[in-house]
Amino acid sequence: MKIIWTFTLLMIPGVLSSISVTGYSGGGVSIRCRYDRRYTDYNKYFCRGQWPSCSDLIKTDIKDKWVDSGRFSLYDDTSASLFTVTIRDLSEQDSGTYYCAVERSGIDPHTEVNLNVVTAADCCQKSISLSAAAGASVNISCRYPQSHSADVKFVCRRSGSDLCAEETSVKESRRWSAEGQMQLYDDREQQLLTGIISHVTQQHSAEYWCGVQSDPGHKSFITRVLVSVTDVPKTTSSSSSASVFKTSTSTSITSESSNKLKVLYLIISLVLVLLVLIIIGVLLLVLYKKHQSRADGVSSSQTGAEKHEVVRPDAVSHTGCEYEEIKDSHKQLPTNPSVSPDCVYATVQKDSGGSQIFNTSAEDLNYSVVNFQKNPNCPEGVRLRNNQDHSEYAAVNHLTA
Repeated sequence: MKIIWTFTLLMIPGVLSSISVTGYSGGGVSIRCRYDRRYTDYNKYFCRGQWPSCSDLIKTDIKDKWVDSGRFSLYDDTSASLFTVTIRDLSEQDSGTYYCAVERSGIDPHTEVNLNVVTAADCCQKSISLSAAAGASVNISCRYPQSHSADVKFVCRRSGSDLCAEETSVKESRRWSAEGQMQLYDDREQQLLTGIISHVTQQHSAEYWCGVQSDPGHKSFITRVLVSVTDVPKTTSSSSSASVFKTSTSTSITSESSNKLKVLYLIISLVLVLLVLIIIGVLLLVLYKKHQSRADGVSSSQTGAEKHEVVRPDAVSHTGCEYEEIKDSHKQLPTNPSVSPDCVYATVQKDSGGSQIFNTSAEDLNYSVVNFQKNPNCPEGVRLRNNQDHSEYAAVNHLTA
């Protein structure tokens, strides 16, 4: 509250206020000086020495734009009614008394700034250089004096005269704070500030500053960090490597796709062959079943015929001759042999005995046409009509029903 009160009194004529700023050798400081809105159009300046005879270090009438003068820069922010002064490359010789002032007729409204520049070689580095390939991450580690453990820590990116054009800050110990692609972690016990920039590109190649902020009135820049991001495709060797990598990647992808297609074709071929074999097997099985059915039918027919066929004992051969009852083939055979007087039937006798077998029923007779040649060697049990040498006769077989 004391500093805010000092800034409130800053531009009141005749009122003298002061602030204290600590800087570090090799670093820089940023000092904010407020003024009354009535002085927006007036010139602003920053001087060193005894008031009111101090020597101007930088002075400008330009509004809302950075103005440089050696190691000093000034920016008049008319919308916020304050101007910021930056001092770079501090050394112990820069320790002293300075003044922020508004130039006007009469007494210039001003505020006193007591700057103390110290060397903190035992804790802090003045400068760090880091490099990373595009797409990688950059890790920033900065130490700070123990006296600033409770203060706000920050990492700023410099842009021209502004040492803190982009700022990421952390206010708590051992807790990550993220803003954009920057993440910060403050370990107050180790007095170590860690920053991580992820997925860096060429645009991240810049000058960064690690620092502390004791109050809203000023910042102390302790360690400068130079980050260089290399773009791999821009170099010849890198381009060749990238081209080879892309080619090999493309080749591997093509080879992998080709292997997958081969496996797919092989599986399809095997499935088709298996289907063909199954179809052939089914067809063969059907044909075998049909053939087996036909064979069973023929066998059944033959078995039935054999069951119904009776071999008559009177149909045995005797010296090459078979004896059957015959008739004249020139006449129509009657169904009842006892009716027709024109048919003559022979009686066949068996050699072994004198028994005779007669067929008396016409329903049990089968007729077939045969050529009977007269053979003088046959017995006289067969007679021919009309002295014919040969004639057609019907063979009569007795079949059991």
